[in-house]
Amino acid sequence: MAAAAGTLYVEGIQLSRASQMIELLQPLAGSFATSIFAVGIVSAGVSSQFPNILMLPWLICDYNETERDMSLSKYRLIVFFISILGLVVPIFDAQPVFVMIISQALNAIILPLTVLGIFYLVNRKDLMGTYKANIKSNIILSLILIFAIFTSVTGIKGVIELIN
Repeated sequence: MAAAAGTLYVEGIQLSRASQMIELLQPLAGSFATSIFAVGIVSAGVSSQFPNILMLPWLICDYNETERDMSLSKYRLIVFFISILGLVVPIFDAQPVFVMIISQALNAIILPLTVLGIFYLVNRKDLMGTYKANIKSNIILSLILIFAIFTSVTGIKGVIELIN
């Protein structure tokens, strides 16, 4: 939905409801448009839910150099709260398209931070030893960082325009 909304926005077509996207699918899929759309939405949610709920507990385990034992109550609690985030749209009666656009914009903000983290880590001689980044690697990482910052700024501007 977010990709479709972003693509159509360039054409001056704004989408704010999921039902509008079903209408866009009808010329291609006919009466199956609603079913195809529903299967797509559920598939997208399920396929991203499992990595999302496990990412934070696994990162904590990796950081603490402990075994990934998801049966511990502290990890179950984290998984529970992350799973509850999926109820933001129905509980707050939010527009699904808006929530998806915001979540994608947040991903664009996280990307430069991730690249900066990688940049920092690969340039530490004490950590990387002989595999420390060379000039070519740093130039490539710098280009990636510039692109990531560009996409972040574009995403933030888009969200600000959407809110106003």
